[in-house]
Amino acid sequence: MANDHVQLTILQTSDIHGHVRSTSHWGTDDTHGMARLSSLIKKIRQNDPDLLLLDTGDMLKGSPLTYHYAKYNDHMPNPMISIMNHLEYDCAAIGEYDFDYGLPFLSRAVGRSFFPWLAANVVHKTTKEPYFGFPYTVKTVNGVKVAILGISATRKNGEEPFVFKDILFEDAYVAAKRWVGFIHETESPDLVVVNYHGGFNGASSRSIDQGEAICSIDGIDILLTGREHEKISEIKNGKFVMQSGGYGEVLGEVKVSLSGFGSSFKIEAIEGLFHSARETEPDAEIEKLIHFQELETINWSLREKVPDHFKAAKSKDQTVNDWLKKMRLKDYIDFF
Repeated sequence: MANDHVQLTILQTSDIHGHVRSTSHWGTDDTHGMARLSSLIKKIRQNDPDLLLLDTGDMLKGSPLTYHYAKYNDHMPNPMISIMNHLEYDCAAIGEYDFDYGLPFLSRAVGRSFFPWLAANVVHKTTKEPYFGFPYTVKTVNGVKVAILGISATRKNGEEPFVFKDILFEDAYVAAKRWVGFIHETESPDLVVVNYHGGFNGASSRSIDQGEAICSIDGIDILLTGREHEKISEIKNGKFVMQSGGYGEVLGEVKVSLSGFGSSFKIEAIEGLFHSARETEPDAEIEKLIHFQELETINWSLREKVPDHFKAAKSKDQTVNDWLKKMRLKDYIDFF
């Protein structure tokens, strides 16, 4: 007989791409950013202090702030890691764009984090051991044992496995199936969450989406997905699937109801909802964390020209081409 009832909350961010404040560059004109999501996270945590907070990848690259930091200030605290540490993330998956500033940059970001970065299929090309050390993590929340497995999207490289310096990217589906089996055999969890930086639409210029195939793996209860910047909250092949857009437009929330049976728990229901960044004001603590790095980025953008950093489209009109050559980054970027 059931002897206990537990409700567990999982919050998801994904594909933030370095966006802290609402800006109109690189993606969206809608209200967005980690400063606003932070306000939502803290509000929900007041009512549920034991919630789990996860990121599903592509946090570290994609804004002027992160570009300037990676190019000039990587010896200083990473602004996105500072935010994630402040918010006490439980874990994060590694996205394809998180590698774009180089492996030393990513390794430093992982080393400066107070939480594990999970990437079961990102392995050392020689030893085949997870390169960043953590394929999965186990959390116990109100007696419920939750196993979280991190998987990155399979990278494209013809028919051969993708190799990047000392890293080998294993097939995401194959790795997920192997590790989910291992987790059940060794951990006996009540709930299995796969935190997968990948989606369902097939392939991009650099990665393959295998969400449908991963949904067919027995032993998964929740599949958190990303990369496509879509909003998904539904059941696929018996698994609850969530994807929380991009750039911090929404915060995803998964509510899991469980009933206790002796020393284990049975899932009764899973539901998902989205909280829009438009619902709240930016968190002043987050803005303060990155204030001086934002100022440095703005001052830098006033001095720099677009062609020195980004390829500008050519025009048949020479006057336009001359203007493009002189255009400052500040004219190209709307910071506030």
